[in-house]
Amino acid sequence: MTTYSFYQADVFTSTPLSGNPLAVFPDARGLSDHTMQALAREMNLSETTFVLPSEKATRRVRFFTPAAEIPLAGHPTIGTWWLLAELGELELPDHGVGRITQETDAGVLPVDLHLDGGKPTEVVMVQALPDFGLTVSDTAELGVVLGGTTDTVMSDPMPQVVSTALPQLMVPVRSLAELQALPSGGSGGSLVEMLRRFGTDCAMCYTHETVDPEATVHCRMFAPGLGVPEDPATGSAAGALGAYLAWHNIARPRDGLSTVTVEQGIEIDRPSRINVEVAVGNGGEITEIRVGGTAVVFIEGEVRL
Repeated sequence: MTTYSFYQADVFTSTPLSGNPLAVFPDARGLSDHTMQALAREMNLSETTFVLPSEKATRRVRFFTPAAEIPLAGHPTIGTWWLLAELGELELPDHGVGRITQETDAGVLPVDLHLDGGKPTEVVMVQALPDFGLTVSDTAELGVVLGGTTDTVMSDPMPQVVSTALPQLMVPVRSLAELQALPSGGSGGSLVEMLRRFGTDCAMCYTHETVDPEATVHCRMFAPGLGVPEDPATGSAAGALGAYLAWHNIARPRDGLSTVTVEQGIEIDRPSRINVEVAVGNGGEITEIRVGGTAVVFIEGEVRL
């Protein structure tokens, strides 16, 4: 029998029992792919991460939903590296910013840890440059499968699949009231079927009307095909949304930087806050996407296999 330690953190928040929960196995050596997937299903959170040694980076991180492995995810990146910093597993400065790298199925990507007195105060991940995919012209059908009406989804800008590692459909919703009224997971199977026609399992629905006036967008993310009816905070989708808004000149850059503050999770009583920065070149091209936030670790346990 082998014992594996795990921790649970809430991410994109500093308050336990809010934000997006995450399970982390900081030393997953010896676990098979099958067992990792079974553990993620057992944890029954939107994602569980497994940390392994790497010859290419500081660590290798693998990301699992209850239903499938995915190449990269935002809140698991923030929470995993926050935990490793708290555990003293990394060589970092006591103050300032320490940069590490993570090997993922989306490539080797940098992560910046902001520290004060040796403790993390923010973790910022650099995501892959965006890939702008298919657009959805039938906004009426999309509104209905989301659980709304034929008028729920706007067509300017057109809903579009954007990937910064994981393809996700950006969906502009007409109003905050209509976005809040959508059922978690949309219409279920019909939403799954439509999303897969466009090469994704995720719908990042947003409106510029917000609960907190300091936020830029109010979001809800549905991924019923991945076993996640509604995600409280989605870092990968937030990065893709920042790129989408910058690309359409909605989040206009200042001094070459577009900033987007995402509020999410309010409808499911897990309020979250995600900070997005999109660097834009002189020709309007996107040169870097950064997604950051905080986390709080408050559960520790072990499994015996």
